[in-house]
Amino acid sequence: MASLSAKRSYEDDDSTLNVKERKKHHTDLYLTYDVLRLVFKYLNWVDLLNASMVCRSWLEVANDEKRTRGGPTTLINSGKKYIKVIEKLRDKPALGLVFKGLHKRSIRQDCLCQVLPQSCEIVTLSTFGILIENAEMERVLQKRVYAFLPEIPDVTMKVITIASRDDFTQYYQQMRLAFVKYETNRSKCLLLFCNQAGRALAQRTARILQLCNGKVRPSVWGGVVKDLYVCNSKNLSHDERCFSYAFCVGIIIVGEIDSWSIVMDDSCNTKELVEQKLESFKNDISLRKHSIGYMFACCERGTNMFNERDVESTIFKKLFPEVPLVGCFGDGEFGENTISSKSLNYTEDYWYHERSTVFLIITYGQKLT
Repeated sequence: MASLSAKRSYEDDDSTLNVKERKKHHTDLYLTYDVLRLVFKYLNWVDLLNASMVCRSWLEVANDEKRTRGGPTTLINSGKKYIKVIEKLRDKPALGLVFKGLHKRSIRQDCLCQVLPQSCEIVTLSTFGILIENAEMERVLQKRVYAFLPEIPDVTMKVITIASRDDFTQYYQQMRLAFVKYETNRSKCLLLFCNQAGRALAQRTARILQLCNGKVRPSVWGGVVKDLYVCNSKNLSHDERCFSYAFCVGIIIVGEIDSWSIVMDDSCNTKELVEQKLESFKNDISLRKHSIGYMFACCERGTNMFNERDVESTIFKKLFPEVPLVGCFGDGEFGENTISSKSLNYTEDYWYHERSTVFLIITYGQKLT
């Protein structure tokens, strides 16, 4: 009886080996990538950064995940849980505005240094009321609204602060130099805040910047608040005093963004006039993938002017339902009309206003078709 040939293993088949290698190669490049993408989309920015340092393939997946993000983040605090929410932000924040009521608790409790990156600037405005979306909370004490802008490619955000009366001259010189430095054909946006003691300085600074304004017409937004302070962990000293009170804060945003601002002056005192101006505003705006809206209203508007709540914010959300809106109530406003003043019958040419509401929209990312 002829001896049987040795049994050939499945793994010894060359064609089978080739198929297995191809399957393995296919799995490494595609299946693992898809699985990682499913996992990475649930990571916050810190965990995503850590994951990107594991290996080259994880870095590629992390970078692809980052490209799908980049939107602004807005939230309102609810007890102590808001710190955990801020820790879990999906995008690395570069600039944060905090709108709070007049409650006199320790400012150390507002510190976000331990949960935000060192490069992130935080400006806190203690105001006469706050708002988020179409909820205007006038004279609120305890709540806070947070608005974070992430790091945006080809966009520069510069914060200039004055914390002493002796620095007045130095402050507006720094602001002017920064404004001129970023004199390009790209979009330029100015956020200007002051407390009541710094009102005169902020008005002079606004006037100087307005006179030296060049080819690019900037959008301008901000106003006068009760208290103003800045928190930044990169300024953290050995005694951990990360907070500093400020008389004035100027924020210049320039680069690959689009921004528009509009002033609802004292004559715009009915819902019909507000809606008419915001509709004209909307016709001049082309939103991109990511947008955020800001509203700074005089404390004499709101229910004092319209005899009902949430008027101006509700009209804004009606016209811009996809744009998140945050802001506050103050006592003096900074703003510029970036659209045709003729269509608005607007004659005031100063950036400082009273009894007005100023809206600002910042939009960036891929252009929408």
